[in-house]
Amino acid sequence: MNSAGIKYTSGRWHGYIAADWQNVIPDLDAWLVAHPGQLVVSYRSREVRRIVTPQGVLYAKIIRALTDPGLTGRDPGSFLKWYCRPSRAIATWRISWQILQAGFRCAKPVLAVRRRSGSGYPTDIFISEDVQAQALSDCLPQTPATADDLAAILGRELAAFHQAGFVHGDCILRNLCLDSESRLIFLDNDRSKRVSWFWPYRACRRNLAQLGYSARRLGLPETFVQKMFSAYAQAAAWPEPKAAAETAALLAAINRRLQLREQALRRKAARSSQ
Repeated sequence: MNSAGIKYTSGRWHGYIAADWQNVIPDLDAWLVAHPGQLVVSYRSREVRRIVTPQGVLYAKIIRALTDPGLTGRDPGSFLKWYCRPSRAIATWRISWQILQAGFRCAKPVLAVRRRSGSGYPTDIFISEDVQAQALSDCLPQTPATADDLAAILGRELAAFHQAGFVHGDCILRNLCLDSESRLIFLDNDRSKRVSWFWPYRACRRNLAQLGYSARRLGLPETFVQKMFSAYAQAAAWPEPKAAAETAALLAAINRRLQLREQALRRKAARSSQ
């Protein structure tokens, strides 16, 4: 038994399945053929499919490599990491259940498995239930009042997440939703993890930088990010000098990154016009 699941084997696939799904997916390969779903993300190294079933909507992520260059042999380091490391799908299963059991929201895992070929090359599959909520990147606030509310929620919820010992693998608005109680739902947790005892704030600070940059990229103003950081600092009980210093450093880093992106876009436009 692993959290709310049981050990699962189907052909060469080995991992875990939620107890209430074991009779629905007795043969994984046959089930995938019968339920191809709709392709929503497609790269050579991974794909995500939206699958409608009588039991509900699922998202199936099939991972063939860490990166496209790793899959094609152009990045040997990425290839070796994928070949040698434990299953990312099973790691996602474990951290997702830890997040849920700690009282936070995320997609409920249905199945996590790994299969190795005859040469030992791994493929992972992670299936989760649809959270039935819209990504924040698709429903940006339209008024100052709703923007202030969202900034407060983001800061408060992310601080609680960090204080509980978690960091998100890719903390951007596309990977966050709100439930009916205005609680954050954390999506795409395949790189989420427990906070390291070594430099614990480093990963938390990275989440803040990711989220702030994501908000600015989507057109939200710097004042929105400032209010979000202020709500985080208040929830984390930071002293005023620390809050001011950290906010200034984060905003400066985000602005530098935005400037570098703008410069790269201008260079690309200049090359294409030649």
